Amino acid sequence: MEQPEPLIIYQSVFALMDCKDHSLIVHVAVLHHSSALLLKYRDPSLYDNQTGWFLPNDSLKHTEHPEVAARRVLKEQAGIDKASFKLAQIESFVGDNGSWHIVFDYLAIPNSTHIMKGKEISGAEWFQIDKLPESKEFAHNGWGRGVLMKLTSEISI
Repeated sequence: MEQPEPLIIYQSVFALMDCKDHSLIVHVAVLHHSSALLLKYRDPSLYDNQTGWFLPNDSLKHTEHPEVAARRVLKEQAGIDKASFKLAQIESFVGDNGSWHIVFDYLAIPNSTHIMKGKEISGAEWFQIDKLPESKEFAHNGWGRGVLMKLTSEISI
């Protein structure tokens, strides 16, 4: 069976695409023992005008593999470059802007709790899983909290 040509050959074609119909997002639940890392962003206009706590996240760049994006997000937003990653789930829904959102939820286990806030981060804190802020303190009506609770209920931390 013939192998397909590598996707990289077509990268220049994809770079010309500006899709408003789909949003590919990586969402990273960063866990260290019984704690989770939460972030606040400086510019809410870049995050659906949402304030409050988020799991580290960002849109995937054209042709970027979701795990590469998860590693990039953790490095850029929290200064964490040593962690193990596992794809935990994929979410699919229509976002507030009407686009189809496909969200790759990753679990990341860093070697330490040391963080260095990225330039777009206004707050970064570790919270005990059993003492997370209330849903109303999270962006998107507690979405990140819900993801954390679901993922941590499925693993032993």
